[in-house]
Amino acid sequence: MEPDYLPLADAIGELRNELMAAVDNATGEDLRFAVEAIEVEMQVVVTNTVKGEGGGTLFGVLTLKAGADHAKAATHKVKLMLKPMTLSDPHADVYVADPVPVRPE
Repeated sequence: MEPDYLPLADAIGELRNELMAAVDNATGEDLRFAVEAIEVEMQVVVTNTVKGEGGGTLFGVLTLKAGADHAKAATHKVKLMLKPMTLSDPHADVYVADPVPVRPE
């Protein structure tokens, strides 16, 4: 299997979507969980590409897919501590199953 990379912003966006789905799915449940902090640990690969049109540096989350190509890259572990909040009340605690008036985009 060869490594594939998901941009870090996309990985955090997917995490946000999954957390909002958990909130939506738990609506009406008697048992709720308070979200105190979100700790995310990822293997991040920093790649630097040079192409005719220009290049750039990409921070990507390491995933795997099958394939024959390979590349050399350095991997790093990144740990993020995220505090959940909503735009409507950024100082309120967030609960799984907490009603959110408007789903953030």
